[in-house]
Amino acid sequence: MKPKTKILHVVGKMHPGGIETLLMNLYRTIDRDKYEFHFAVQFEEKGFYDDEIIELGGRIFRQPHPKKGLRAFRRAFLANLKEHGPYQVVHSHIYQFSGYVLKLAGEMNVPVRISHSHNTHDSKRESWLRNLYRRYMRGLIRSNSTTMLGCSRSACEALFGPDCWGDERVVVFPNSIQVQPYGQLERDRSAYRRAVGVTDPHVPVIGHIGRFSEQKNHRFLLDIFARFLRTRPDAQLVLIGDGPLRSEMEARVRELGIADHVHLLGVRKNIPELIGAFDLFLLPSLYEGLGIVVIEAQAAGVPCLISDQVPAEADLNLGLVSRLSLNESADTWAGAIRQKTVGSRLDWPVRLEALQECGYDIQTSVRRLERMYAAAP
Repeated sequence: MKPKTKILHVVGKMHPGGIETLLMNLYRTIDRDKYEFHFAVQFEEKGFYDDEIIELGGRIFRQPHPKKGLRAFRRAFLANLKEHGPYQVVHSHIYQFSGYVLKLAGEMNVPVRISHSHNTHDSKRESWLRNLYRRYMRGLIRSNSTTMLGCSRSACEALFGPDCWGDERVVVFPNSIQVQPYGQLERDRSAYRRAVGVTDPHVPVIGHIGRFSEQKNHRFLLDIFARFLRTRPDAQLVLIGDGPLRSEMEARVRELGIADHVHLLGVRKNIPELIGAFDLFLLPSLYEGLGIVVIEAQAAGVPCLISDQVPAEADLNLGLVSRLSLNESADTWAGAIRQKTVGSRLDWPVRLEALQECGYDIQTSVRRLERMYAAAP
């Protein structure tokens, strides 16, 4: 029997986020008799998906974060490659530092080396040193990648350079989802609403899924919702996720006097059912590589109000997505919410067709990825 193809995914930590959601969707769907996923993580704490990875037959190993010293990272990473390999593929998801990771993979003669861009910004402050680092890592990525993937055109250009389209190794690879759960959502969504603490069917439920970080712009989101409450004092806001700014945002909720209207549910797995409770999905992000949560919301038939910093590829052209500039006031955003929460749900066959045509069905993505991985001898 032919041994499995070992794929090493290099990530920060397997905790819910756009990257991790995509990887778990891929691993749940790919032929695990042929492919085995390993995950190299940079944090000692246990990740949300760690147990499921083990159950699926994968492995997780830890190495020091590069901030603790490049020499220590190199030593641990090379040791892990030797101990847990040989790997046919190293697939790196850690943005600019992927350049160094793939350089090490090349030194170990890993034949397929994939750099994967999931964002349009590294969230770091501008400085001459940071810009030097970016240029150096971009050079390493170009020198050591056999394939360069991005979840959108803007994500590709941000990491690989605005001139990247002349390089045949650059490919747009959308963050796809498992579509079946969204087709199974009941038309009567009262049970989903009760699960998030809302019993009145007439109360508007505004939802958001995202890590509590600067990128997701929670402070502005809370200001928008506070303005919306002035015209709909019964409205409820559901926030799903966790992160370093959670306690700060909890304090902001109390400061605004809206604690009775805000439900912080933490990290959850049953995303389709939770989205099914929403009347509108709100995403005023400062930047996004794609915004997979917008895809999930449209798959559930939920109207979306998003910032103009979310790539255009996130819109399935179903008429569900409206975009606003972050320069607009919270009052303007609140007014847009009032307009978007009125309307009927699109039927599932219409949503499914759009998902498949735009390449967001995980089955299609797995077939594409298997062809990339099959380049390994």
